[in-house]
Amino acid sequence: MAQFKLSKDSLLLATKNSQMTKLFFPVLAFISISFTAHGQYYYKDIISNKQLMAEMALYKEQKIRSISLKSFEDDGSPSEGFFCEKTINKKYTSVETLSKSYVTPASTFTTVFDSKGLLMQTTDSSDIASSNSYYTYTDNGQIKSIVAVNRSSDDDFKAEIREEHLYEYDAAGMPVKMTRIKNGVDSTVIVFSADENGNTGIEKNTKTGDTYYYYYDNKKRLTDVVRLNPYNQKMLPDYMFEYNYGGQVSQMTTTEEGGSYYYIWKYTYENGLRVREKCYSKEKRLMGTIEYEYK
Repeated sequence: MAQFKLSKDSLLLATKNSQMTKLFFPVLAFISISFTAHGQYYYKDIISNKQLMAEMALYKEQKIRSISLKSFEDDGSPSEGFFCEKTINKKYTSVETLSKSYVTPASTFTTVFDSKGLLMQTTDSSDIASSNSYYTYTDNGQIKSIVAVNRSSDDDFKAEIREEHLYEYDAAGMPVKMTRIKNGVDSTVIVFSADENGNTGIEKNTKTGDTYYYYYDNKKRLTDVVRLNPYNQKMLPDYMFEYNYGGQVSQMTTTEEGGSYYYIWKYTYENGLRVREKCYSKEKRLMGTIEYEYK
């Protein structure tokens, strides 16, 4: 969920130790706008937002106040230098995630919710960069806008990127258009259309022609996010999901850019809470495990 923020670049791995860290750290953070040109905006902005708020509601229902994560390598040994802990405030309106690893610097990720459980703000910060996202909603609780500001700096260089996502809906409450504005001048229109069952089925970038197709099961749960390659006109899956009897995601398959390689994530739950996730390579080799402890 996160949120989890799943960066394809993070799946390009080097050593075994950095391999586990780079695979798992993207799934430790909550969702925020990706500052890349890639699409899947409906998935990243809307579906993931709903999943995140449902997760927070579950924490509140079960009176969870802290979550500790432990990372293990493919041989079962602890990942060197890995630390991740989430702390939830008494009103269940804020979550602070502290994380670091052998190959990534310490960072803090904070999410803020309103009294109704709507995600209002995320802040991701480290010594050299920060990212803030702000959310507004329609009267029906649908995302109206997301404004993200990404700042980075070192001794010689400072940069700031501002990105806005402005959503429009039809009378049935389905998204029909999103305007993506970068740094106040670069504007791109993303259009959406529904499938025969009333689900959001197609997302198209009107500037580049990039098109994403969303597929669902008979319970209207997302099963596939597929991209049409504009050059060879081939359909390439980016995400594939499977569900358990409780309706939770039991498996997620993610592909690298170009679709030549993929990773499989398998999830285990207890009392509705995720307690374990394992990552496997395309060759079905276990790459590592994350375990959750709730208090």
